[in-house]
Amino acid sequence: MEETTTITAVKQEVRMRDWAEQIEAQKTSGMTVQKWCEENGINPKTYYYHLRKLREKCVASAPAIVPLAVPKQTDGIHIEKNGLQISLPVDMPAETLIALVHELC
Repeated sequence: MEETTTITAVKQEVRMRDWAEQIEAQKTSGMTVQKWCEENGINPKTYYYHLRKLREKCVASAPAIVPLAVPKQTDGIHIEKNGLQISLPVDMPAETLIALVHELC
């Protein structure tokens, strides 16, 4: 029985890879899903079914999201361009910072 389970798992994995390639081909084709499916003889419902299955597999195998505490930067804003270094206070108004960045670029 174990061998049958392994064969079934391998077949499912191969099928998933084949559909991942099909979905990638549709995305890079520039065509709508409807048009691409029509040209490739695939029922759009079948396409979306396999897309959903691939997404579910990705979500299930994704690593857990771990919250990360990032300390607030309290020493100011630092900008460097072409050897010029500018240090600004953290509480600088956004409009002033945007104007400064536009002038530097």
